[in-house]
Amino acid sequence: MERTVSDRNRVIVVGAGPVGLVTALILARAGVPVTVLEQAGELHAEPRASTFHAPTLELLDQLGITAQLLDLGRQVPRWQYRIFETGESAVFDFGVIADETPYPFRFQCEQVNLVKIAAAELEKISPGAIVFRANVNGMKQDKDGVTVTYGHDGRIETLRGAWLVGADGAASIVRAKLDVGFDGETYPAVSFTVGTPFAFHEHMPDLLGVNYFWSDFGPFSMFRTKLMWRVGWSPPPGASDEETLSDANVQAKMAKMCPAGAPFELHTARVYHVHRRVAARFNVGRVVLAGDAAHLNSPAGGFGMNGGVHDAFNLADKMIAIANGADAEPLLDYYTRQRRSAAVDDIHSTSDANYRRHREADPSKRRELLTDLQALIADRDRHRAFLMDNALINSYRRSIALA
Repeated sequence: MERTVSDRNRVIVVGAGPVGLVTALILARAGVPVTVLEQAGELHAEPRASTFHAPTLELLDQLGITAQLLDLGRQVPRWQYRIFETGESAVFDFGVIADETPYPFRFQCEQVNLVKIAAAELEKISPGAIVFRANVNGMKQDKDGVTVTYGHDGRIETLRGAWLVGADGAASIVRAKLDVGFDGETYPAVSFTVGTPFAFHEHMPDLLGVNYFWSDFGPFSMFRTKLMWRVGWSPPPGASDEETLSDANVQAKMAKMCPAGAPFELHTARVYHVHRRVAARFNVGRVVLAGDAAHLNSPAGGFGMNGGVHDAFNLADKMIAIANGADAEPLLDYYTRQRRSAAVDDIHSTSDANYRRHREADPSKRRELLTDLQALIADRDRHRAFLMDNALINSYRRSIALA
């Protein structure tokens, strides 16, 4: 049973992205005092991630958020790998795992929608819990709590809490202050994503809501949300971000995909430097890491935000127990064990396999990959297993079952 706890149990969350806000919302609903420090002056409006997987929707349903999201995105029950020039494809069907989840689809919806909904729900419970323009520059912990210093509107402010959650992304200041290792690799190719309202589905036959293309001019992906198509590819090695973002280069690339759309109206454009990294520990004393602050992976498959939301639910449940008297150290060690294992053993391995499969440059090897995928789909058991991994259902279940 939930109960209100005293202010001495305040949790400070650094970062008002989906991971930080979901963590804060769960805590606030349980009566745990929470303050969110966000460096930006407002909620991030960029679309960023756009894929929600089944276990994430199941978890968000506990907060009443999934129903709101479903009105703002698009359900994708089937998705494909496809050779652009020939139209040959391998089509995956979530119907084969409909007995495993109430959400047998990929849900394409810009992450900003989750951020807005979670922020609004948090504001209802704890008005003013989100502090914008808060530039964290110092953090000290002792046996009783954590003290954070941050710049705010030209002043230096100090905030004291019992615990601190670093959900401040890939360049996490919290992780840097902890001085924990963040080992891994940076992939040689960057990723570039644009958003356009152009109706590709009216001009490209057999297009699904999620498509991974192999083509003679390089691999690319196309995802359809409610408002736009999001198109992604890797620019040539050595290309600067400025070259990648130039309108001439973007328009030329997209015209190869669908000449009928040129010149394309572009709503968003963003370059992503792709990493596969994981923090040595997710918890150090009274400070805990979650989401991209704790682990980074290739965007292939849409696992980053989903894994971060899974972190948020796991961590928040443990922090509620701690606020109500449970022993903190073993619970937070358990959080690291569960969620670090999910990152390393599941999310990293599956996203890396997806990344390398989609970026295969050799046409003969691409054909082999397509043939292998078609054979996998024809075998119902292998088809189910592949989707259970790529929907993160296996990952989530393994993490909560880990002793």
